[in-house]
Amino acid sequence: MLRAPRLVSCRHSVKCSTVTLAKVNTSPDMTRKLKILALHSFRTSGATFSLQMSRAGLDKALQDLVDIVYVNAPNDASGPIPEDVKPYFEGPYFEWWNAEKDEERDRITYRGWDNSKDFIEKVFKEQGPFDGVMGFSQGGACASTVAALQRLGVMLQGAPPLKFAIFFAGALIRDRNLSYIYKEKVTLPSIHIIGDKDYVKEWSEFQLTKWQDPILIRHPRGHVIPRLEGEKLQVVRQFLQTQQMAAQVKHESSKL
Repeated sequence: MLRAPRLVSCRHSVKCSTVTLAKVNTSPDMTRKLKILALHSFRTSGATFSLQMSRAGLDKALQDLVDIVYVNAPNDASGPIPEDVKPYFEGPYFEWWNAEKDEERDRITYRGWDNSKDFIEKVFKEQGPFDGVMGFSQGGACASTVAALQRLGVMLQGAPPLKFAIFFAGALIRDRNLSYIYKEKVTLPSIHIIGDKDYVKEWSEFQLTKWQDPILIRHPRGHVIPRLEGEKLQVVRQFLQTQQMAAQVKHESSKL
């Protein structure tokens, strides 16, 4: 078996899972694709996230394992479109929330979160069930919040429990009204993909500390969906294959 050298490494004294690359049984009765809800980044769209995954080659690299559902946030972009978005991706543009600062009370409020919460509940009801959630940047923060709130019994109580989460440059939750989601670590298998040159790197690393036994994959680029190759791609594939097998075992057990 081949052990991935430093593909799983953490800072801030957080314990991460050790990943060992090995053959995974993918017999025909274990090939049901995992269904993932994908949440896009700040003031972009579901189409943008899909294109970013395509440009990184991850759509084809994972197409045998997953079906990804890309949705637009329910809130129209309430301000300027980021400089690293508008020249490269066409609109319309959406946001999961807008972080508004109350100078007098020195606190951040997420305007639009309640709307997004209701929308995601609706998506799970109408397009689910989903095996996992995946998010990039603000979408990563949103996915993290959704997963944590389900574990806490606050959200998605009519939906089957999520089995895993995947984060690209997951952002920090700064609204104090949501700070309680991190009082206990989220006990859900997770992968955190973080760029060495990403301007939200510290936020992503802080988010990492709030998950139980997270898997960390680093890449040398900035705030992007990176192209993953070799052992890094195999870590993601084995992670998904493990979730796929677990789902199948649970399904078979339910028949007994």
